[in-house]
Amino acid sequence: MGYHPRIECKQVASLQTTRARNSELWLINSPGLEEAILGYAARYATRYEVKIYALAIEGNHIHMPAVFPNANRAGFMRDFNSSVARAIPRYQPRYPGGRFWARRFSAEYLPGDADIEDRFFYTVLQPVNDGLVDDIKDYPGYNCFEDAITGRQRLYKSIRWKEYNDARRWNRDVSPEDFAEWNPLTFERLPGYESLSQGEYEVLMREKLKERTAEVLKKRKVGRCLGVARLREIIPGSRPKNTKVSGSKDHRPRVLSKSSIRRSAGEAWYFSIYFKFREASKRYRAGELDTVFPQGTYKPPIFTVAFGGTLL
Repeated sequence: MGYHPRIECKQVASLQTTRARNSELWLINSPGLEEAILGYAARYATRYEVKIYALAIEGNHIHMPAVFPNANRAGFMRDFNSSVARAIPRYQPRYPGGRFWARRFSAEYLPGDADIEDRFFYTVLQPVNDGLVDDIKDYPGYNCFEDAITGRQRLYKSIRWKEYNDARRWNRDVSPEDFAEWNPLTFERLPGYESLSQGEYEVLMREKLKERTAEVLKKRKVGRCLGVARLREIIPGSRPKNTKVSGSKDHRPRVLSKSSIRRSAGEAWYFSIYFKFREASKRYRAGELDTVFPQGTYKPPIFTVAFGGTLL
C-alpha cells in the first residue's frame, strides 16, 4: 500500500493504537506497570495539552481516542510510547529486551461527534469485545469509563528517569522519588452533550454503556468469557490464542466512521493533503530544500551515504 503520513490536525480527533511486538501480553497483571502507563499519559497530556476521550490498556496494545489542539500528536505519541517501552523491563522482569512495540502507532481520524462516541465505547468495551469479561465492572485492570463520565480527575505519579540516571552518576544517594512529578489525568466529555448537567450526562452514558455492552455480547465471536480468575493466571509475555495481526503494508482505514458521507469527506480531506505531501516530498528529496510542505505534515529525512573511496 505504501507509506501514508499521519497528518496533524487541530480540530479532528483520531484513534491512536500501538501494539506490542508479536502481540505478546506484557501489559497485563502488573499494577505497577499500569500505574506507570497512566502516569505517562497524565504527564504528556498535560505537557502537550492533549484532550483524551478514553484510554484502554489491554494485554498487548493501547487504544487512545484523543484530539490534539496544538497539532502535536507526533511528539506526544513519541514520548508516551517510548516511556512505556522503557518501563516494561522495570515491571516485567521476564522481558527479554529489544524493541517493545511492533511498529509505529496507527492513527485513524474520527470526523464527527458520533464517530468519537463510537470509538469511546469501542475503547471502553475492549475487555468485553475481546472475550475477557462480560461486564467491564469485572475487569481487574484499569477501565476509564467511570473517570471519563464523572469528570473525575486523578493524580498519577511519573518518574523523570533520565534526570534521575544523570544525577545518580554524580550522587549515589539520590532517589527516584526525588524526580517524581504528579499530573492530573482528565478525560474530555464527549462532544455534543455540552448542554447536559453532570448528573444527566452520567445517567445517559450508563444507559448507553448497557446498550453497547448488549450489542457487543450479541456480536462477539467467542462464547464464554475468560473470566477474572483465568485472567490473573496469564503469564506476562505469553501470546494470545487469537489476536489481530497485520503487516506494516496492510490496508488501514484513514477515517473511521459509520457514515459514508462523513467517511468520504474525511478521506477527500486526507488525500488532498497526502498528494500535495507526496509531490513536495519528491522535490525535497531531489534537492529542493526550500520546498514548502502542506500544513500538518513533516519533512521526510534526507539520507546521506558515506564515501568509501580514497581521498586524494
